[in-house]
Amino acid sequence: MVTAGREVARSCLSAIRLKRVVLVDTLEERIDSLLDVLLSREVFNRDDREDVLCQSGPRARVRKVLDILECKGEEAARAFLCVVDQPEIQSSVVGKSKDQPLSLEYNKIKQKHKEVLRRRSDSMLFYNTRHGEKILFSQQYVNLLLVNGHQGLDIKRHEVLAYGRKRLSLQHKSTEHRRITPSQLFFTANGTRPVKKILVTGVAGIGKTILVQKLLLDFGKNKDHHGFDFIIHMTFRDLNLVNKPVNLRELVLRKNRHLAKELDNIMANDDKLLIIFDGFDEFRHYRRCDIDAFVCEPDEYGEVEEVFTSLMLGELLPNTSIILTSRPTAIGHIPVGCVDRFVLIAGFSLDEIQDFFCRYFQDEGLAEKLFRAVRENELMLTLCYIPAFCYIICCILKESKDLAGDNPQTMTDIYVQYLVALLRTHTQERAKASSADQGTCGGQQLSDAVLKLGRLAFLKLMDQQTLFYASDLDVAPLEGCPLASTFLDKMVAQEPGCTEDVYSFAHLTVQEFFAAVYCAMTDQPLPDVLQHDSSTGEDTVKSHLDLFSRFLSGILSERNTKLLARHVGLSCDDGKAEAYRQRMVSNLKSVCENGTHILNSLHCLFEQQNPSLGQEVQAQTLRLNVSDEALSPMDYNAIKYFLNATVGNISELDLTGTDVSYEALRDLTPHLLKCERLWVGENPLDMDAIQVIADVLQRSDCFTHLGIGWADIGDEELLVLSSAIRKKKVLKELWMEGNRVTCKGLLSLSDLTPNPLRNVVVIWNNVTDTEVRALHSHGDGGDSLAVDFSEDEMWAGWGLWVFNRCAVSSNEKLLTVLYKVCKISPHYLETGWAQTFYRDLGRLVRSRIEQCTEEDMRRKLEKFEGFLSW
Repeated sequence: MVTAGREVARSCLSAIRLKRVVLVDTLEERIDSLLDVLLSREVFNRDDREDVLCQSGPRARVRKVLDILECKGEEAARAFLCVVDQPEIQSSVVGKSKDQPLSLEYNKIKQKHKEVLRRRSDSMLFYNTRHGEKILFSQQYVNLLLVNGHQGLDIKRHEVLAYGRKRLSLQHKSTEHRRITPSQLFFTANGTRPVKKILVTGVAGIGKTILVQKLLLDFGKNKDHHGFDFIIHMTFRDLNLVNKPVNLRELVLRKNRHLAKELDNIMANDDKLLIIFDGFDEFRHYRRCDIDAFVCEPDEYGEVEEVFTSLMLGELLPNTSIILTSRPTAIGHIPVGCVDRFVLIAGFSLDEIQDFFCRYFQDEGLAEKLFRAVRENELMLTLCYIPAFCYIICCILKESKDLAGDNPQTMTDIYVQYLVALLRTHTQERAKASSADQGTCGGQQLSDAVLKLGRLAFLKLMDQQTLFYASDLDVAPLEGCPLASTFLDKMVAQEPGCTEDVYSFAHLTVQEFFAAVYCAMTDQPLPDVLQHDSSTGEDTVKSHLDLFSRFLSGILSERNTKLLARHVGLSCDDGKAEAYRQRMVSNLKSVCENGTHILNSLHCLFEQQNPSLGQEVQAQTLRLNVSDEALSPMDYNAIKYFLNATVGNISELDLTGTDVSYEALRDLTPHLLKCERLWVGENPLDMDAIQVIADVLQRSDCFTHLGIGWADIGDEELLVLSSAIRKKKVLKELWMEGNRVTCKGLLSLSDLTPNPLRNVVVIWNNVTDTEVRALHSHGDGGDSLAVDFSEDEMWAGWGLWVFNRCAVSSNEKLLTVLYKVCKISPHYLETGWAQTFYRDLGRLVRSRIEQCTEEDMRRKLEKFEGFLSW
């Protein structure tokens, strides 16, 4: 009976929590009657009643009632539900029907609003569109690939570069069951609950804003409007300009004054209203959206982040539908618990890239020729899956009409050619009007303008700023700069009584490129942060310089310094370029010998395209650690470029958790044959991938250590490996913890232990204690099999290796490791190495909890705190 009573108790309070939004919506007009009944039944006292009446607005009062009930407990909750069921209270719901006829004026405003949205959205805004130039959206729009679900990209790396391999996998795998069209965004998910809140994510340049424009234009044309009467569009760039308390009404009217007369009716019919918030990652307050104070009424004032979060959580206009767009780097600060659907924009497919070329060039023959050329260039094709980069590459091709002779090999090559192409286009008429003796002056003005843009880009990049206000002293030098409109977008911030221009580079990567040009072509010292590889994971703040450092390396290369000197009039000090290259070689040597993360350093080397630099890296031991990175085709290009330039054996290659595929392993085979230690664990290795590793084992004379833990392999894959090991008998250690291997599979290694296999680690596999004893009693090398933990010093080394990986991992990656290593049996915790390992791991987890700003992630980490706090 007691247990049953507790279940009932929990159900009453749970019911109130579950129905909170509905209760607020249905009881707001009878809150006074509700208070009187609660007081008369002694559910509330007079102090409670006063606390409720002190709240501003009926909805806030209902919320206060529900908050008080939480404190009063179960009996009060049960009594409240009985009161709510009374006829006089239920009658309030009938009085709140929203199905009443709407006024003629409401319908007129609705039509006018559609006309406004159609006019605002009918043109495509490209990055270098000339003033007055109009390109119809319908003529240039190419379908985007939208799929259900979201992708938690690791923010330790530049998100555009992290995207490559993920996008290719989406194309090659069957995604039709998850693919949706813009018109299907609000389709009921499995018929279980209405879709009200949608989060759309995607990397920079992937088409989030273009999707928003598509929705607005379709709505304005009465196409696919999802049953909404009104769509309100807000950008976080605009919201950044609000520097004082504001209410929802004011936010809506900032750019929609034509709605003023009917705004009350629009908000009263909030089930027919859609609000689109575009660019959450650009919101300067995005880290402050975990709020305790809510705005409950459209006229109630609050900080802009309070208004936004109140809308997302349904505390304000609870029936309103919302679409929120963001880059993956910021989604950890979004209250995702209220999101009904996650949508990932996956950019273009191969067919859509071809479609884009046809629309851009307006000449089928030329478009086909250039598309074929791009297909043969892996770097350019990979970038073209991202719409913004596809446009940039088309700009380059429009100028050259060919790739012969100027075939870009690196990211920097592409951006240098982009800069030259736009400068040529936008200065052509001015150059014709200039006399021959003014040519030098014109060139000087051109280079000065580029450096002014570069200085702004550099200073703001160091402060992680992407928006620049006209009142900013750093923006002042650009006044009258002829190139500002070519590379900077401008919008006008409108406040009562004043306006201010706000600028941003057309794309984040354009800002990073200009910052690198400034740093390379002036006496600006190289930033200290570049002395360390940014992927070491100490602080994700440093990762925003990854692509900047790659651009800097590419600009300081001999071929690009000559190109910039010839076309832009910019010169680089030879001593600075040489000092940078020597520093790069020294850095590469250091990280190779220490085994720290090396990927960004390899990209910087790749941007130089100077094979002799790789040959200068005379490291005593060559250790390449690129673990815990979802490697893209561009990453593999950088890795192979470096390995092709080096001589001698590779001491260690760590591909742990890189999502390495059979194709990637196959392409790396010439280098794997020179590898002494290979770690490929935490990757889903299929039989094809195992066959590649087996082939290397059969041919290599130096392959002594192999790690394939948590790779989902079983007895069949182990049999293939054991047969290969038997051919050369060189492998000494085999680490395959956390797989599906059974005692039967281990027997295939019996003749290989202890010679050559001195250690075979098979903890967390499908082997029972009885089978363990049988293996050890089998003799003949059974002691080489490590199926449980011991005091052996190799476990201390294993623990240190795991801890170092955890220390540089994101919280998401840390959780995956914790789930694995915290499965250890209690009696193993008495060993000395385990006590040290788990104590250090506990300190790391506690520090991550203290720094974590995402509530859901913090709760997940706290689950491990008890285990690690002994």
